[in-house]
Amino acid sequence: MNEKILIVEDDPRMRSGLMDNLQFEGYQVTGTWNADLGAKLWHEVHPNLVILDLMLPGKNGFRLLREMRGKGVATPVLILSARGEVWDKVKGFRLGADDYVVKPFSIMELLERIRAIFRRNQPRDLTPVVIKFSGLELDLLNRILLVDQLRVSLTGRQFELMAYFLRNPGRVISRKELLEKVWFSSPEISTRTVDVHIAALRKIIPENDVQIETVYKAGYRLVAE
Repeated sequence: MNEKILIVEDDPRMRSGLMDNLQFEGYQVTGTWNADLGAKLWHEVHPNLVILDLMLPGKNGFRLLREMRGKGVATPVLILSARGEVWDKVKGFRLGADDYVVKPFSIMELLERIRAIFRRNQPRDLTPVVIKFSGLELDLLNRILLVDQLRVSLTGRQFELMAYFLRNPGRVISRKELLEKVWFSSPEISTRTVDVHIAALRKIIPENDVQIETVYKAGYRLVAE
């Protein structure tokens, strides 16, 4: 595991505990206690994730986040704060935070949220940039689907689902695999959700070109007619 995490947290016990847990999980962890040192380490360490407290001495976490985003720094940021009001969360997300966890928190939940951020920010193989299959063309960079040269609208989840099928044409894909690869197995997601999204895609794709087949007790398969 090569992910580097920077923790900006003024409570030494909290910072030490976080560092111990994250290092145990295999992350490379750096910690500091104020925003100025946080900004310095942000530039020097080039972390893959910053865990940011808001109530820091001197410059607060909101200001640090605003300054870094203003400089074009796109590092994912997870705010970890005792400030749990809705407005604080809204402000954090508007300033560019990727997630917001309120203290006190479960370390298991925090670890899962960190993993989710890294999954979302994994570099994806975009070669080829356009995947073609029968009458379908999927532009991965611009997130556009063409059906017989006509552009159709997809939701974000529909796009990811379509992309996964087009990367695996002709292969039977189970609902479990789709949940793991497209939904990242969110606990609130059921296999019924997969079926609903498949039904929506079937309405978009003309059956005379391609079809998402149901394979009894196995899953789905994208085939050309």
